[in-house]
Amino acid sequence: MKKLWAIGLSATVLLAACGAEESAEPAEATTGAEGSEDNKEVKRELMKFYMSIPNAINAVDGDLNTFEMNQAEGTLPEGEELQAMKDAAITSANEAAGAVDALEIPEVLEDQKEQIETAFASIRESYEIKAEELTKDASFEAADVKFSEADAQLNELLEEQDLAASSIYNEVSQ
Repeated sequence: MKKLWAIGLSATVLLAACGAEESAEPAEATTGAEGSEDNKEVKRELMKFYMSIPNAINAVDGDLNTFEMNQAEGTLPEGEELQAMKDAAITSANEAAGAVDALEIPEVLEDQKEQIETAFASIRESYEIKAEELTKDASFEAADVKFSEADAQLNELLEEQDLAASSIYNEVSQ
């Protein structure tokens, strides 16, 4: 429920930023200006695509989030129950990496494709690190750094389009 609330809040903020910018432009300036229409299409598709990223991850990362939450609260079980929880979290981390791989970049974002793919590589690596760490001592610091790199890259894309920055990490870690 918290994830949905965070995603909804992020979407509202980002869409409000888009709407405020669009309504600030006079109608005469946008009619007949093909470049402006292309830019609006890029913004619109970037927003939809950006919101699809945490949605895809959240669909499969529940067990990983449960493990991380219990770890942070110091309430991890012991023995076989802990191992079962780790195994489920590993599967969840691998599925999250796969969910990112499955996302298709819209054609209208062709100019941003390289940056998006670089960010996706960082997200995928973050989940791979988490899966590996779950077989050891489960320290996710390196994975969090990788995810932060992806957030920074994606935020750069948003800001280039005059959209509000956000954090996918916050949206998938709850």
